[in-house]
Amino acid sequence: MKNPVKAVVFDLDGTLYLSGRPYPGAVETVNRVAKRVPVYYLSNNTSKSPVFYENRLKVMGLPLADDSIISALYLSLDAIHERKIKNVFFFANPEVYEWFAAQDPSLNLRPSVEETELVLVAYHNSFDYRELCELSFRVQRGIPFWVTHTDFVCPDERGPVPDIGSFMALLKTAYGVEPEMSFGKPNPAMLSGLLKLYRPEEILFVGDRLYTDFELAKRSGCRFVLPLCGESKMADVEKLDVKPEFIVNNVSEIDFNAFLEGKK
Repeated sequence: MKNPVKAVVFDLDGTLYLSGRPYPGAVETVNRVAKRVPVYYLSNNTSKSPVFYENRLKVMGLPLADDSIISALYLSLDAIHERKIKNVFFFANPEVYEWFAAQDPSLNLRPSVEETELVLVAYHNSFDYRELCELSFRVQRGIPFWVTHTDFVCPDERGPVPDIGSFMALLKTAYGVEPEMSFGKPNPAMLSGLLKLYRPEEILFVGDRLYTDFELAKRSGCRFVLPLCGESKMADVEKLDVKPEFIVNNVSEIDFNAFLEGKK
């Protein structure tokens, strides 16, 4: 017998749904799990605010508590507060920018180049070239540079699209700079709140990416299940030296009862 799972964390994009459409059986499966243990949702996608995800999950009919959403945006804001930084050039979609500003109205999120103490890059998929230049004017001067996460691509129904990791490659090619900090998966800090409540082996993480989701599970010591409905395929798994213990086609195939009863 293994330790029974006491909390389940689901990655969102690519694991439970794609482009806002849930996979068959995913909603029903998550609702069954939530009747037995707390359920949380984690995403590296910072193109949307936590409020957006709350509304999306409600519309889909997924169970949601006050602390269900785990976002790198929260960790980024905490780190800014810890360092008492006030002038942050925030490269982000307007909705995320407004959410961030509302969390702490004392922050100056559009400082001049001379005022800027920190550059924070979220997954911005609506910027124009001028905004990209404003970002570059700051990072090329050696101003501290953080990213909310390092995913190279973001899943889309028509195929993967460039994400922050691709922006990082652009900035490194142009200016030789790399971010000093990243907050999203696979950084174990994403699960720091849960690890204060549960032992690592009591947390089951369900995610579709090997280099972020599986890597986060390994670094934090959590249990892990890989659904093949998202980015990762068996051909990708076969290339790994250390492979996920549990692999399914989709979330509805996971035997959650076995995990919750300590049989897996």
